[in-house]
Amino acid sequence: MSRDWRLDWAFPALGRLPSTLPWRLVHWLGRDAPAVRRATELFLQQRFSQVFLGATGEQHRQWARAHLDMLATEMLDAAALHRLGEPGGPSITLQGWGHVQTLQQRGQGFILVLNHYDRLLTAVIALGRRGVALNILTMPVVDNPGLGEAQRAFLVRKIAATTRITGGQWRTSSEPLRPVHEGLRKGQGWVILADAWSPDFARMRDHAFLGGYLRLPTGIERLAESTGAALLHACTRSLAPDRLEVAVEALSGSPQAAIDAVIQRLDRDVRERPWAWWHWGLWDQMWRPAAQEGESNV
Repeated sequence: MSRDWRLDWAFPALGRLPSTLPWRLVHWLGRDAPAVRRATELFLQQRFSQVFLGATGEQHRQWARAHLDMLATEMLDAAALHRLGEPGGPSITLQGWGHVQTLQQRGQGFILVLNHYDRLLTAVIALGRRGVALNILTMPVVDNPGLGEAQRAFLVRKIAATTRITGGQWRTSSEPLRPVHEGLRKGQGWVILADAWSPDFARMRDHAFLGGYLRLPTGIERLAESTGAALLHACTRSLAPDRLEVAVEALSGSPQAAIDAVIQRLDRDVRERPWAWWHWGLWDQMWRPAAQEGESNV
């Protein structure tokens, strides 16, 4: 049995300390052991040097450290979700609330589209605090062979804590999706990540991204087409470890055009804040250059 004292004990204990001080201290704890952090930092510096050719080595180092700090802070968020947006916890400013209200008043189902960018759970919690019942569709967790025991247990606790706040249900893509289809047709809201990725996904298409193409699944598009669900996009921006901003926007046009717009926004966000995207470790699998030769020159 493989356990992780950070996931099992340190993050939950830190999350119980009063005030927002834990969010300002968590980078000292880190998500991983020091040796792993050093190796990850070097990997990220190399990755950033391959992708962002116009940036300096010092920028690459700063981005790598900021990325590791962001991941540690998100782990604390997950261990103390009940404190996000509440007195004594990190503050959340929500923009675009009217888009959600309009759909609720119509009784229209919607998909809240997120990306693996910054502290992404913040958007879900912000809407849950407003009384929006949100359901969550993720990739497999319990039966995912790529996860260790501690990671699996932590993710299960994290999703359970999220659904307690949002009042929704959790399903995975390995389960029958009929409840998702039926729920959207009945006016439910479902949260799905546009840049979720697995080599096992059968239906994917390319999106222009950082000078090449990002290959992503088409499941959101197909769900929206078959159910008539509206599409909303939410993005979180960390202004400080204990100060967060969430922006919700309505997506127009066909589902394909809507998801294209989401990835175009992700492209702009990643160019501005490279450290805030989670998927640099999957870059070689997800991304390909436009001409199949050379490297991205962003």
